[in-house]
Amino acid sequence: MGLTDPAVIEQAYAAYEAAAATIASLDHTGLDVQTLLELQSRRETLRCAAEAVDHQILAAAQTQATAKDIGAKSWPEVLHVRLRVSRDEARRRVRDCDHLGPRSAITGEPLGPVWALVAAALAEGAINSEHVAVITWFFGQVPLWAADPITMAQCETDLVADARVKTPEDLRRAGGGRVRWSV
Repeated sequence: MGLTDPAVIEQAYAAYEAAAATIASLDHTGLDVQTLLELQSRRETLRCAAEAVDHQILAAAQTQATAKDIGAKSWPEVLHVRLRVSRDEARRRVRDCDHLGPRSAITGEPLGPVWALVAAALAEGAINSEHVAVITWFFGQVPLWAADPITMAQCETDLVADARVKTPEDLRRAGGGRVRWSV
């Protein structure tokens, strides 16, 4: 009985759902502002970390079937219909999974995420999907001729360090300053 045992997974999700229901039924009105803000911070950390689990689930589903196998034209369409999220949100989730979810080599061996540091920070709840969007935007600005592995790894390291302490808006300003490529 391990962490991939369906019974263990079902039991963990049942406990998670029960805990969420208990939390939803709590009356927070008697708490002081400091405690309420601390609770919001804890919830934000948990919300961010939950995205990393979503990447694992989507990546696992993508290894077992194509979108066409389950009656859709693409994985964003699967999420759009199944989760009732907007098409933009579905595309974002698939894109983020492509960068931050586990992968497999063509030989089948497991590989880590494309952006391992970003994925780890998200899993810790230290950054959120808005930070990930800024990092995605940043890497989209990098010209192919400047994309050597050492430079890209250093950019990821710097962006994650900044994202841990900055708002997404401040990260965009900081990242925008880095996008200065000379010939």
